[in-house]
Amino acid sequence: MISQIEEAIKRRIAEAGLPYKPTVATYAGEFDDGLEAVIRSFPAIWVVFGNDGPGKPLASNRRVWRFPAMFVVIVAARNLRSEASGRKGDASKIGTYAMLADVRRLLINEDLGLEIAELSPGRTRTLVNARFKGNGVSAYATEWHTSYDVVLGELAPQEPPMLERIGLNIHLVPDDGVADAQDIVELQGENP
Repeated sequence: MISQIEEAIKRRIAEAGLPYKPTVATYAGEFDDGLEAVIRSFPAIWVVFGNDGPGKPLASNRRVWRFPAMFVVIVAARNLRSEASGRKGDASKIGTYAMLADVRRLLINEDLGLEIAELSPGRTRTLVNARFKGNGVSAYATEWHTSYDVVLGELAPQEPPMLERIGLNIHLVPDDGVADAQDIVELQGENP
């Protein structure tokens, strides 16, 4: 259920048609490599699972358990003018305050079509507010809370495998049944 919730949050944001067209992805430690590498993807919105539990049984037979879960949505922007413009935005660039407002508008009270409690916002904290190589850089992380139920004895649904590559066999005429050439096409991005 955790990966389904994370993917549904990303999909909700990506499909919203935000005019500033942010990078929307799962957070994978982008800030660990330093600001220089990550600011090229701004404006960006990342989603990551924060934590869950402890679970509580919903009935005396202790077969159904409810787990509270927290996800984190990170918004990040840059602006050549100043660090304050990175937060507030200007006529040409979105700021992180407006991005936070958009994310709240998109996620508050949403169940994302899943069997979860509606999302509710938690704390927002500063990740970065600084000048870096002529850019005002701003990033904030907001907690999003929900809960989901686990029925003991049921296996988690398996996600379909991702299509990563396609192999092509090329046969010339007349065909002798043996491929005359082969090619592998590597697919990039996320597949549905």
